[in-house]
Amino acid sequence: MIGLDTSAIIDLFKKDASLIKLLEKINDSNDKVALNQITYLELMFGLNFEDESSKREEEYYDSLFGSSIVIQLNNSSCKKAAKISLQLKKIGKTIEQSDCTIAAVFITNGINKIITRNKKHFENIKELEIIEY
Repeated sequence: MIGLDTSAIIDLFKKDASLIKLLEKINDSNDKVALNQITYLELMFGLNFEDESSKREEEYYDSLFGSSIVIQLNNSSCKKAAKISLQLKKIGKTIEQSDCTIAAVFITNGINKIITRNKKHFENIKELEIIEY
């Protein structure tokens, strides 16, 4: 199974051709793609709920998360996120807590690959293989 980062989900909404091609290739290999509840939170924070044009994007995300495998945050994921953050601080490579949490949710659920446009966010997390598009 392969996890999708927030950047990939946004690019999916925008119909990014290189991402769609990658996802088709993954689908052909019978691998599955999973989403993460923390990415949903990031997506919601990025919307302007007072702007009518955000409505289509909100509906897209709701539909996508309603029809996909969505991995939830749990106590193990929380602990793993804190450990990732501490490890990265020790080497001077800090990232946002939400990115630590996204990585941790996937890792603690046996998902060790992530599709992202933001390689820099995850490149120092040894347990994750980054798939760029």
